[in-house]
Amino acid sequence: MNLEDAANIGELLGGLAILVTLIFGLRQLIELKKVKEKEASREIANLLASPLYQTGMSILVNKLSDDFTLEDMDKLERKEKDATNFLAINTNSIGMMTFERQLSFKSVTIFMKPINEMIGGRLRTLVQVLQKNAQNQGIGEDGSHVLDWVIWLLDKMDEQPPIKGPAHVVYRDWKP
Repeated sequence: MNLEDAANIGELLGGLAILVTLIFGLRQLIELKKVKEKEASREIANLLASPLYQTGMSILVNKLSDDFTLEDMDKLERKEKDATNFLAINTNSIGMMTFERQLSFKSVTIFMKPINEMIGGRLRTLVQVLQKNAQNQGIGEDGSHVLDWVIWLLDKMDEQPPIKGPAHVVYRDWKP
């Protein structure tokens, strides 16, 4: 084998090594994205299962009417107000993170679509009441909006097709 043939083979092997490294890197990026999506979904599940979030939803369902006011909110105990604030702030964060593509829209829809169908109207009212309260406190008087990502998220959930039915019925043929 002469020097030129050896150089050509070396160049070919070097190019092949670069190609294999590139493919490996792309695969790693795909896997990283999947892992991050799973972690984010777990975080959403943990948030929605948290006692404070659940308490906030329960208060919207059981203690407040569809058209409740700031005066109705004032009648709640401090812990109940904290729970509704927690609900609104964290739902706002979910909306913001979804918009920024830090959370998978598909995963967020699976979690949030049923919540929107159950209490979406009251969540919208909660945002309006908290906005009014913020303005009364001198916050947001410049036209800025408090918790607009909640409304954005609920609007996006409204655009999704309706839930086909209970998961145990719709996906009864699913195999692991």
